[in-house]
Amino acid sequence: MLELIGRLTQWLECHPHTVEVAGSNPAPPTNLFMLFHETPLPVFQFSCLSQFSFLKHAVFTRKGGYSQGAYSSLNLSFDVGDNPEAVKKNLELVKTYMGAKRIVWSRQIHDKNILIVQDDTLPPFKGYDAFITSCSYTALLVKLADCQGILLCDPERRVIAAIHCGWRGNVCNIIGATIEEMQDKFGSAPSDIWAGISPSLGPCCGEIKDYKTLLPVSLWPYKIKEHCFDWWVISHDQLVATGVPSNHIEIAHICTVCDKRFFSYRRDRKKTGRFGAVIMLTNKK
Repeated sequence: MLELIGRLTQWLECHPHTVEVAGSNPAPPTNLFMLFHETPLPVFQFSCLSQFSFLKHAVFTRKGGYSQGAYSSLNLSFDVGDNPEAVKKNLELVKTYMGAKRIVWSRQIHDKNILIVQDDTLPPFKGYDAFITSCSYTALLVKLADCQGILLCDPERRVIAAIHCGWRGNVCNIIGATIEEMQDKFGSAPSDIWAGISPSLGPCCGEIKDYKTLLPVSLWPYKIKEHCFDWWVISHDQLVATGVPSNHIEIAHICTVCDKRFFSYRRDRKKTGRFGAVIMLTNKK
């Protein structure tokens, strides 16, 4: 374990290699694209967030960890039946990659409870689906397997957020609630916020059969074919509704059901791991 972490640290110092990912360009109105970094832990990054030197973020794949079987290999959740020791090692790899002093994560419940993370905020955390912080070297982690990981940065106030948003999160508008908290607690202006929407359930696979019962009428116009909804556009529009500029929003446009580089609750029939979307402030200017 220590040897692998040492090799990872050495590799990061010597190989800042980046490759554009074909096919990840989001649909209009943005013209941004995700980047793929060839590191021992393969990661995607948003070009819109990569412009800030004081910010570090990553969307990890399911590759590069210690877990076995259905959880192979970088499973970051203790709640899915995986070996806890393997999960601990996987989380340590993520912490090392990020250069974090600590990683904050929660047992997510598909609601809109938001935790403001201060230096003295201590675990365990349960029941939160979004985190906000202005603390440096505190990595905010959301765990995913078809749900969206939405990473936010206000570069003016040096405030960041990470949101776990499945269809239930869109229904309760956790996106709007998180940005409202950024405004109220930190003075963030939505017009200053930049956002990335991670690989997640795509419109090709975003089926909600009982949508007339489960979804409010306001979301029905996003149905693009029988029972299938475009959750990427829904999240985009919920961000814009708060005042975030459309050209500040980057969508991965990668469906986790279709792309086997990621864990997928739907594709793998519930028995699967969780990959992570992480964001962190540093002390850089």
